[in-house]
Amino acid sequence: MRLMGSVGLAVAVAGLAAGSMLGAGTANAASQHAAIAVNPGEMVYGVSVNAASTADAEAAAIANCGTDGCEVAASWANGCGVLMESNEATVVASGATRADAERNAYQRISEVTPTAVLGTTGSANLSGVRIVEVVCTANAR
Repeated sequence: MRLMGSVGLAVAVAGLAAGSMLGAGTANAASQHAAIAVNPGEMVYGVSVNAASTADAEAAAIANCGTDGCEVAASWANGCGVLMESNEATVVASGATRADAERNAYQRISEVTPTAVLGTTGSANLSGVRIVEVVCTANAR
């Protein structure tokens, strides 16, 4: 899938490594895993959902991205992930629920695009921020 062109994708994605498991559920036999992979140079992405393991979810997201250079931007269990973009950046965030994931994504993108906070007050059109994809495991709260 192709992103609209965002300048800060490489920077934003690189900063996600430490927080990519934000909101991840506990690992157990009933866990469902998901991931979003991106290729910052090509502005394309791939997703996977309801995989049996983190490794399976990440491999599927990279395969679904479909180009060389795709990297996992976020992976999680039992929750949701959001891919969001502005004119300045693209970010990926996750959380236990869709609302948590969106809130985390708005928080991250507002570090680069200060008007992104307008998106949380009902003025998303004025903020220049757009949700590209929301991915939730079947057992997300």
